Amino acid sequence: MFRTRLNELATITFAALALACSSPSAADPGESAGRHVAIEVGPGGYTPSEVSATPGEALHLVFTRTSDEGCGQQLVFPDLGIRRDLPLGTPVAVDVTAPATGALSFACGMDMLRGSVVVR
Repeated sequence: MFRTRLNELATITFAALALACSSPSAADPGESAGRHVAIEVGPGGYTPSEVSATPGEALHLVFTRTSDEGCGQQLVFPDLGIRRDLPLGTPVAVDVTAPATGALSFACGMDMLRGSVVVR
């Protein structure tokens, strides 16, 4: 009796996990809700350096450092307490929500390269 019940429970658990993993709502680690914006980080800064957004818009920002020159090895969103390393040639995603008004700034670790998400 106990073994049968345990097998039923294991089957139900496995089926639930399989369904969750195949569900369209289960996000892949590389996927995210929101508009995707690719941002290149080069020796001269961010391209684009300004991302326009609507109030409260979800954004999936993907930063890729394309040069070893400059100080773009780190990315900082000071207002959000986010700090990420940017390995050369490796896309690094950051999910943010545009503020209701104004701008959300980001910069390199030395605060020399700057960019922002601007609400229009």
